[in-house]
Amino acid sequence: MKTFRWAALGMLACGGAAAAQIAPGSSGTSTSTPLTNVRPFQELQAFGTCMARTQRKAALALIATAPDSREEEKILRKLVWGEQTTCMSGGTQMQMPNLFARGVIAEGLLRSEGVPEELRLPSPSPAQVRDLHGAARCYTSSHRPDVERLLQTRAGSAEEVKAVAALWDEFRTCMPNFKVRLNAPWIRYLLAEALLRAGPSTTASGR
Repeated sequence: MKTFRWAALGMLACGGAAAAQIAPGSSGTSTSTPLTNVRPFQELQAFGTCMARTQRKAALALIATAPDSREEEKILRKLVWGEQTTCMSGGTQMQMPNLFARGVIAEGLLRSEGVPEELRLPSPSPAQVRDLHGAARCYTSSHRPDVERLLQTRAGSAEEVKAVAALWDEFRTCMPNFKVRLNAPWIRYLLAEALLRAGPSTTASGR
């Protein structure tokens, strides 16, 4: 039986846990580096696409939860990692950062039917940003073409890293009080969900 060690993928992608810490006056730094093996990311993207197209109810239930909440963990265990999903072969185990799961499923939804109006979220100003998801929505509100170009790259690739490097300085303006280390996959998945939830026109252009 095939087992994917997505925890290892997370370690490769992140070099450690990505965290935002409130630290007035400190700026973020990007640790984006290309990976030598992008196949796990391709398989992860296929999983997100499958969830969005064949288990839309579960995909929307996950997106509707608050990031890092108990509800998010419950939905992931029951509907995404659990036996109810048909997007993994029998015996397959998946472990990855929750943000990765949200991101790949968000990308899958962008390429299918998007989300209903009640799952749209407002875009905060830089002063209103309280977490990384808010920073992503702040950036996306005025940089939709840049986000779309990023999502057209292959996850884990040199092209992805180049796209993230091009937007990094502007992305940082949406988190002026954060001290944070992020890399390309984390930024990609944050922006995928931000684009998904920004509004009908954004969803349509992201397909």
